[in-house]
Amino acid sequence: MRNLRTSRFLPAAILVFLQLGSQADSRKSLTIQVNAEGFNASKADIHAVCRSAADQLLRHMSGLEKTTADVSRGTNGPIVLFRRGKKGEHLIRLATEKLYWAQYAYQFSHEICHVLCGYDEDFRGNLWFEETICEVASLYCMRRMSVEWRTNAPYENWRSYAPLLRDYTDEIERTRHDYLEIMRTGMPAYYQKHARHLSSNGTDREKNGAMALVLLAAFERQPQHWNAIRWLNSSPSPKGETFPQYLLKWQRAAPPKHSAFISSIASLYGLSLEEDLK
Repeated sequence: MRNLRTSRFLPAAILVFLQLGSQADSRKSLTIQVNAEGFNASKADIHAVCRSAADQLLRHMSGLEKTTADVSRGTNGPIVLFRRGKKGEHLIRLATEKLYWAQYAYQFSHEICHVLCGYDEDFRGNLWFEETICEVASLYCMRRMSVEWRTNAPYENWRSYAPLLRDYTDEIERTRHDYLEIMRTGMPAYYQKHARHLSSNGTDREKNGAMALVLLAAFERQPQHWNAIRWLNSSPSPKGETFPQYLLKWQRAAPPKHSAFISSIASLYGLSLEEDLK
C-alpha cells in the first residue's frame, strides 16, 4: 500500500515542483537580437555571450513580460537608449569588438540590468544607485559565468575561457580605489561624504563601482532577490526625491518577500526604512 500511495501522489508533487521552478525563471522571456556590423565578430558568438550573461539574472526572476533587446555596436560607450525600436525593443549599444568576450559580457550585463530595473528618463538625483546596481550585475554575471563555463560553456572550446572571465572582474575590483576608503570609513560615512556629488554625477563609475563591491556580497548570498530590481523604478521619480524616499518607494512597490532584503540594502548605507515608514 505504501508504494501504491507514493506512486499515486508523486506525479502531483513533481508537477508542483516544475511549476515553482518555472515561476522563478524568466530566461525564456528575453529575446536578444544582434546586429554584428562593426563588431568584427560572429553574430552567433555575440548572441551566445549576451545570452549567457543575461541568464545569470533571469534565472532568478519570475513573471517577466516578453522583452526584446537589440544589440549593436555603439560609438559613444556602452548604453541602452531611452528611445525604443520600431517594435518596442530596447536598443543596447556595446563599445567593444572582435573576440573580447569579457568586455561583451561586462557591458551587456550592465545595460540589460538597466532594462530590468525599468530605467526611465526622469529625475536623475538617484540615478547613481541604479548605476551601482548595474555595476553589481556586471560583476555578478561574470563571476557566475566563470563558474558555469567550466563545465557548460556555450561552446566546448570556450570552457578554457572561464578563468579569464573571473580574472577580468578581479582586475576591475583591484582598480576600484574608492573601495579602500569604504573599508576604512564604512559605507554609511562614505555615502554621507559623497551624497551631494553622487546626486549630480550619477555615472561616476569609480564611486558606483566601489559601492557595487559592497552590494555584490548581498546579491551573491541571496541571488533570488535579483527579482526585486524589477520594481526599482516602478513609478517616475519626482524632482527632489531623496535617496531614502527612493528606497522606500522601491520597497513598497516590490513583492513583500523582497522587503527585508531591500531594508538590508538600505542599512548598508546607514538608513532605516522602517524608521522612515513610521
